[in-house]
Amino acid sequence: MTRLLRRLALPVLLLLALAACGSGGDGGGGGQGGDATLRVGIIVTGSQQGYGIDSWAYDQGVLQRHLRDAGIADVQFSSFPNGPNLNQALKGGALDLGVLGDTPAVSGRAADLPTQLSGVSQRGQDAWLIGGPGVTNLDALRGKTVATQQGSYMHRYLVGLLDEAGLASSVKITFLLTNAAQQALDKGDIAAYAAPVPVAPLLASKGYAVIDRASTHPGLPGNSYVTIASDAAAKYPQLAQAWNAGIAEASASVARDPSAYHAFAARISGLPLPVIQQSYPAALFGNPAVTPTDVDTARATLDFLVAQQLAARPFDVGAWVAPGGRA
Repeated sequence: MTRLLRRLALPVLLLLALAACGSGGDGGGGGQGGDATLRVGIIVTGSQQGYGIDSWAYDQGVLQRHLRDAGIADVQFSSFPNGPNLNQALKGGALDLGVLGDTPAVSGRAADLPTQLSGVSQRGQDAWLIGGPGVTNLDALRGKTVATQQGSYMHRYLVGLLDEAGLASSVKITFLLTNAAQQALDKGDIAAYAAPVPVAPLLASKGYAVIDRASTHPGLPGNSYVTIASDAAAKYPQLAQAWNAGIAEASASVARDPSAYHAFAARISGLPLPVIQQSYPAALFGNPAVTPTDVDTARATLDFLVAQQLAARPFDVGAWVAPGGRA
């Protein structure tokens, strides 16, 4: 059993209860103490355990080695079904750091969630629009209902796609978690579902039609952001730099040997290896340090979300970047 599986994730409800009780940020030690535990929230799709690049870095011992430079001895991962729930845990003080989609991360900061953008752990994550029985193209969606997960990068993709196709006024969007998508498609409750990887290729492997892919529309694929709670950033000034160094090293190992990571992700998730390989190509990962291009991308995402009334208000994206998180 891997080191990762020995770190049991706390349920979402327990996290929110801890937040209500005013849980502190150490999780073990105080400040820069050597026994401090970093509380990290991750989004998990199609599995009960995390299998992203952060989980791989932890499994290999790479993340812990770099975090020691920030005064952190260990990591406690907690799984969430979506970004808005993770944001609530950050807001309540139950987490120190979150790894989540760009859309909920930007929307949270626009709603005054006290975070810093410390890294981009995935760039260009795809989403697919999956059709129900008999639905094979965009035009077939006129007058129909489509669904996705609210507040996600897939939500941003779906809104942008319908707007580009001139269907925004003739298609109704409703919200479903990914685990309810297949049943809703089969029952005809929705005509299509905007699904993330790896859910999308898994549905496609079962015979569902792929109507569209975010990767064919510049600006619509998603990115995975690393956000640090402001209190944690103050407590661990080297956190952003140390986390990014660990993820960069793990990403380099995936670039050298994608098969090792893919085997790990398939084993942890229980998903078929071809689905994992299709969902998480090595090119998805890299050095997470925030570049000027990343800032521009985040600013464009914010502008889009504000224009679509999916984010509360504009904010200074450049000032959002953690001091130690820049490339």
